[in-house]
Amino acid sequence: MRSIRITSKDSLFFDEAMELYKTSFPKFEQRKIEHHLEALEHEDYNCTIICEDNKLVGLLFYWETDKYRYIEHFAIHRGLRGQNYGSKILKEFCTDDKTLLLEIDPPEDHISKKRLSFYSKLGFRMQDFDHFQPSYREGHEGNKLKILSFNKDMTDKEYDEFNRYFNKTVMQYTE
Repeated sequence: MRSIRITSKDSLFFDEAMELYKTSFPKFEQRKIEHHLEALEHEDYNCTIICEDNKLVGLLFYWETDKYRYIEHFAIHRGLRGQNYGSKILKEFCTDDKTLLLEIDPPEDHISKKRLSFYSKLGFRMQDFDHFQPSYREGHEGNKLKILSFNKDMTDKEYDEFNRYFNKTVMQYTE
């Protein structure tokens, strides 16, 4: 498998990546295409696709600072789910000393509990912060999410710093 960073709408696999993005996440968690293109210009934003044999396997959209990496969107092609691609990709991704974060729905139903189990097996720990993600689209409600951190617990100070960055930087590329 190889990772390819998408830097513009002219990048190889851009259209396929956007199609996977649209079919993998609810609309209120998706940027409009124009906002996505604006985010691509931010130096912290990494719009990465993973390929094998020149075919799209998945996407990993994340923000990286000197202190942490925040996985904003991660999806595996529908036809390849359940074949350990997600685990392989994340194991390769979780290799440096930066704080690695992602969000999931609170584990209240079968799917969200299964998602928590998947990430927990890889070394992610659910944090005890009340995290709210505003909607990426007008006319939709935001939602309460749980923060997961890879192989460590976050301090209140670390969470507050991340939350400020999230609201100021990541969410500026939404409606």
